[in-house]
Amino acid sequence: MLDFLLWNKIARIIAQLAYTLHISTDHALQIFYDSDVCRMLHDKELGLHLMSDTYIVNDLIEELGGKQ
Repeated sequence: MLDFLLWNKIARIIAQLAYTLHISTDHALQIFYDSDVCRMLHDKELGLHLMSDTYIVNDLIEELGGKQ
C-alpha cells in the first residue's frame, strides 16, 4: 500500500515539475529520476515522503539551480 502512495506522490511531483518549468512530462521524469531528491524520497528514514509535493518540487528546482 505504501508503495502505491509513493508512486502517486511521484506522479504528482513530476506533473507539478513539468508545469512549473514549462517542460514535457518526459523531461520532468528524467530530471526527477536523475536527482538526489529522488534518492532521498525513496529513503523512508529521511522522511522526505512526508513533505508536501510543492516542498519537494521546490527542493528539486533548488537542486537543479546548483547543477547549472
